[in-house]
Amino acid sequence: MRKLILFGASALLAAGCATQHRQAATKLDDAGLARLSGQQMQPVDDARIEEGRANDAVARAKAAETDARARAEVAKSEKEVSAAQLKRSAAELDLLKKQYASKGQIARAEQDIRSADERVNATELKIQYLNQMIGLAQTELKAAEAHVATAHAATQDAKYRAMKTANVPHADAVNVGDLDRQMADARAHEAELQRNAADQRANAVALYNRWQQADSSSRTLSRPENVPMPPPVSEPGR
Repeated sequence: MRKLILFGASALLAAGCATQHRQAATKLDDAGLARLSGQQMQPVDDARIEEGRANDAVARAKAAETDARARAEVAKSEKEVSAAQLKRSAAELDLLKKQYASKGQIARAEQDIRSADERVNATELKIQYLNQMIGLAQTELKAAEAHVATAHAATQDAKYRAMKTANVPHADAVNVGDLDRQMADARAHEAELQRNAADQRANAVALYNRWQQADSSSRTLSRPENVPMPPPVSEPGR
C-alpha cells in the first residue's frame, strides 16, 4: 500500500513537472520578433488578430448567458400569472355552478379553464426551453474560452515558425514537441465542447418546438376578449 502511495505521489509530481516544463518550453521570447521583417511577421499578426477575436467572442458568450438568465426570470413571472389565471377561472366556474348559471356560461368558463391550463403548460415548456438555453450559453462560453487557448497556442506556433524560418536564435530554445502537444490538446478540448454545445442546441430546438405548439394550442382555446400573453422573445440557436 505504501508503495502504491509513493508511486501515486511520484506520478503526480512528474505530471506537475511535465506541465511546468511544457508551459516554460512554449513561452517564446518576443524579443526575437524584432529581427523579423514585415512579411515574416504577417503570420504572427494574423494569429494575434484571431486571438483578439477569440477574446471578443468570450465577452459575447458571457453576455448571452446573462441574457438567457434574464429571459428565464421573465418566463417564471409569466408562469405565475398563468397559474393565477387558472385559479381565477376555476373559482369563476365554481361560482357559476353555485349560481345555477346557464349551460352556455358554464361551457365558456370550462373553456377558460382549459385555456388557462394550456397556458400554464406552455409557460412551463418555455421555462424548460430557456433553462436549456442557459446550459447552452454556459457550454458556449466554455467553448469560447477554449478557443482563446487554441488561438493563443496558434500565436505561439506562428511566432516559433516565423523565427525559425528567419533563423532567429530564440527559436532554438523552444521544445517543438511541447508546442505541438499544447496545440493538439487545446484543439481537442475545444472540439469536445463544441460537440456538447451542438447536442444541447438540438435539445433546445426540440423544446422550442414543443413550447410553440403548446403556446399555439393555448391561444386557440383563448376567447377573443382575453388578453394574449406576450409573444416569445427568443429564437433557438442564438
